[in-house]
Amino acid sequence: MRGSVNEAENPLLMESESLFQACSTKEGIEWGMLTQIQETSPLNHDLSVFFRQDKNNSNYCEGLLRTNQLLVERTKERVVVEDGKKRELLSVSQVDLSGVKHNSILDLSVDGDRWEGDVLEGKPCGWGVEYDKENRVAYEGFRIGEWNVCYGRKYYTDISRLEYEGEWCEGMRWGEGTQYDRNGDVVFGGEWVNDKPAERVFVMDEKNNVFHNRIEELVVMSWCGNAIRWRSLDLRHLHLLKSLKVDHDCFDYVSDVRIVGLSELERVVIDDNCFTVKKWGCGDDPNRHFYLKNCPKLKSLKMGRYSFSDYTVIEIENVDALEEIEIGDLHEGSYNFYSASLNLKSMVVATQSPLDLPQLKRLIFGDGSFGSCHHLVFESNTISVSS
Repeated sequence: MRGSVNEAENPLLMESESLFQACSTKEGIEWGMLTQIQETSPLNHDLSVFFRQDKNNSNYCEGLLRTNQLLVERTKERVVVEDGKKRELLSVSQVDLSGVKHNSILDLSVDGDRWEGDVLEGKPCGWGVEYDKENRVAYEGFRIGEWNVCYGRKYYTDISRLEYEGEWCEGMRWGEGTQYDRNGDVVFGGEWVNDKPAERVFVMDEKNNVFHNRIEELVVMSWCGNAIRWRSLDLRHLHLLKSLKVDHDCFDYVSDVRIVGLSELERVVIDDNCFTVKKWGCGDDPNRHFYLKNCPKLKSLKMGRYSFSDYTVIEIENVDALEEIEIGDLHEGSYNFYSASLNLKSMVVATQSPLDLPQLKRLIFGDGSFGSCHHLVFESNTISVSS
């Protein structure tokens, strides 16, 4: 029956639910740690999500997930799955869609506004068209209750011209969409988040730590992220990120840092005394790890004095565009990764240069950095390419 899909017959529904459940951990919401999605999902998907915290300090995310077949909307209250090609709602959390009536007419106001399309329990629930009291099209697309969801087209009713066409989340423009003015000219076409064109630069401080996953530049101001609940930092979902800048004295209790698979990342700068509980000192906590891997455009990695001073693992792999590595200050006590061993690895094609990091021009380890290092690995794994 249309509008009612057995999950056993459609594993995409189960997949879409699990994708957003990956956003449900306490740390995961604040930093959007969607590691589970990246590692376990077989779907070709694209996320556009916003990470929030409610008045009770409970964390949640909302936004859209776009797969090769489905569009999924996630809010604090529910998950909605739709098939745009079939103009069909496939799943709504805790709602039985088997009772949806199609091709129905529903009065929306005493003035004559009406809905023609899918209806459930006296409310819009699915694809349809909203008409105003003058019988002019106001909206065409998916709607649940009073909210436009997933995808639809909104019109200037008085001139019968398109106002917005694209994706929605809980009544807000979200995802891919185009806004038009009353003359039909494009005002903005591209990505929307939270009813606004997606901002590409985010500056985080203690009061402003809610952001979306479409940013290109992330700046973390001093003394941020020092609550005990901040235990890990995984940026793998920020696939558009080009620059990361962390000011001094941030992320004291973060013990696992993963900057992995960021194809656009070019620059990482971390100031003094970050990612350490040993301020102006050093330690050897075996559970504190730093991973920087598979970032093909990364050119610069810089870390200030005493940052990561109690980390015992640092692995840097497959960053062949890297031109400079500066860890600490050559002339002042730094003690970065004091008890860590360094693994610096790359995958080299046999027909290319046999050297690790062929672009590397500058390598600096500050005074005391790797002071108790047991081994240092510079390694190439050569692969052959047949002509």
